[in-house]
Amino acid sequence: MRLRLQQENGAAAVEFAIVVSLLVMLVFGVLEFGVSFWQVQNLRAATREGARVAAVRGTPSQIADALVNASSGSLPSGFTGFTLSPATGCTSQTVGQEVTVTIQNATLPSSVQDAFAINIPFVPAIATNPTLSGTFRCE
Repeated sequence: MRLRLQQENGAAAVEFAIVVSLLVMLVFGVLEFGVSFWQVQNLRAATREGARVAAVRGTPSQIADALVNASSGSLPSGFTGFTLSPATGCTSQTVGQEVTVTIQNATLPSSVQDAFAINIPFVPAIATNPTLSGTFRCE
């Protein structure tokens, strides 16, 4: 009986299973966070581009086109889920004031909203709600 308890057959397999599960969690966590971070940075760059167009007195359709073109495919053609502050945009009376373009998270396509949820195996989902806005001075 004593001889049987001292044998270590299978111990390596158990240790491997424990280490691999932790490694898989780490790798998938890094991947999920990377996709989420990329999507946020991508959309923030798009809002900055939209604000740049707004700063030079662009029309709402020109701003929307700039957002879509700068989003690297994240926003669908004809996307209008952004707000402009001030609502009139830049005019000759607002030169030097700030104009802000903001994308509301609720108006984003579901595929983009899904990227904001970080799902790591064996860990509860982490929901993020980033602020997506860009600001420039009116010219």
